[in-house]
Amino acid sequence: MAFDARLAEAVGLAAGIYLCVWLAFRFGWKKADKPPGISLQVFALALGLWVSGRAFYPQEAWMGHLGAVLVFCGTLFAWVMFDRGVTVGWLEKRRKVAMPIILRQLAGAIVVLGAGAAILKWGYGLELTGLVATSGVAAVILGFAMQDLLGNVIAGFSIHMTSAYKVGDWLLLGESGKRAEVAEINWRSTRLIDNDRVSHEIPNSEMVKNRIVNLNHPGAEHGVRLRLGLDYDTPPALAKEVLIKCAKTAQGVLESPEPVVFLIDFGDSSITYELRFWMRHARLYNVTCDEIRTALWYELGRRDMRIPFPIRSLETRTPNVPQGFVTARKNATRILRGSGMFNSLAQEEAEKLISSGRFLVFGPREALVTRGEPGESMFLILEGSVEVIAKASDGPRVVLATLSSGDCFGEMSLVTGEPRNATVRAAGDVLVLEISKAQLSPLMAERPELAESMGRILEKRRLHREESLTGAGAADTKESGRKKADPSSLVRRIRHFFGHLDA
Repeated sequence: MAFDARLAEAVGLAAGIYLCVWLAFRFGWKKADKPPGISLQVFALALGLWVSGRAFYPQEAWMGHLGAVLVFCGTLFAWVMFDRGVTVGWLEKRRKVAMPIILRQLAGAIVVLGAGAAILKWGYGLELTGLVATSGVAAVILGFAMQDLLGNVIAGFSIHMTSAYKVGDWLLLGESGKRAEVAEINWRSTRLIDNDRVSHEIPNSEMVKNRIVNLNHPGAEHGVRLRLGLDYDTPPALAKEVLIKCAKTAQGVLESPEPVVFLIDFGDSSITYELRFWMRHARLYNVTCDEIRTALWYELGRRDMRIPFPIRSLETRTPNVPQGFVTARKNATRILRGSGMFNSLAQEEAEKLISSGRFLVFGPREALVTRGEPGESMFLILEGSVEVIAKASDGPRVVLATLSSGDCFGEMSLVTGEPRNATVRAAGDVLVLEISKAQLSPLMAERPELAESMGRILEKRRLHREESLTGAGAADTKESGRKKADPSSLVRRIRHFFGHLDA
């Protein structure tokens, strides 16, 4: 077979033009989010073949067909360039106007079909009216076969024209109440992604048939209603106070409008309350409801309020608490006498003090005490650990210490009446014994030397707190400017606060 030099030159020219065009546009659109892909390659190939054919085979009959291919590919590539440059680059990025993808796809289809029709009419001399007339029967058959698809397309236009929802909106679907985010709306379906990051492809015709609640319209802030049942022995005013407190601590709940509680129904075994709070980010719904219910369990336990069981059932049960809490509660006397502040107490005195105190359980990240709040009680950690956190003026939060079983906190407020000087937060589930002023006062009257040991310990802890704040570079000017207290002056303040003046 003889070597055809002209064919080799034609192929080389076509390949060179293809590479030049492809590289020019590829690097020119390098910074674009979606540079042209297959449309650029097809256009570059068609242009290379046509130029090469015109140079080496100008009289060949197939050059007319190659020209038609070039016109079609050029029209397609021009539309892609217009769509990426104007719609994406200018409208969406600069003007912040989101163009629905279904409209972009429809416009592209019209451009491509128009280019094909023009090539058939003026390039090949075909009469399109006759072609349309002869294909009428086929169009009817095809229409029946594609009625579901056409229904989805029409429904997609309806969604866009009525602005029922758009990409990024969170929807409440049907009677199930499932929450999902709109990820894409195309000519056939709507793609949703739920809180489990699972994608759902729902035909547009089904979307317009079902009841849909748009949580982002008219604004992102929306109310959420959560129904909870509490015991009949709990006064409604107290129940509402507890529910609002739990809601305010949950992640995602807005401070304004404030949460409110409505008494909904008197049920068979409980009073039903409806907690309404406001959210801005619907994706936090499950997390927020979980934190509210979790905080409610701990808060009800601390207030000796019951979570109701069905009245029709008779059940004998023990509290479902960690085994470590049960053991720690039994060893409370030993733990109390092992602490530095109460190590001089006799067995009987420690047992009497413990019997008058309250055992409280706190969950992870719950605040046992908050800086600046008044308080006349102290806490003994029986199981678990807590973090002591302080925040200097205009400074960061500083973890001063981590306390565990056997440690005490809150003594300064208990023995002097001062507001809490730090926030104490649970690192996990923690069991504490709360001792109030009224419970400690009789013991202080019988054991005056307790005031001296407390004064020394409190002064030592105050100095340690100031050193920690200073070392973290966030020293509180109010604290650092205070003179070092004399332990003896603290002793006098303690005795005066408890009503036991020096003799």
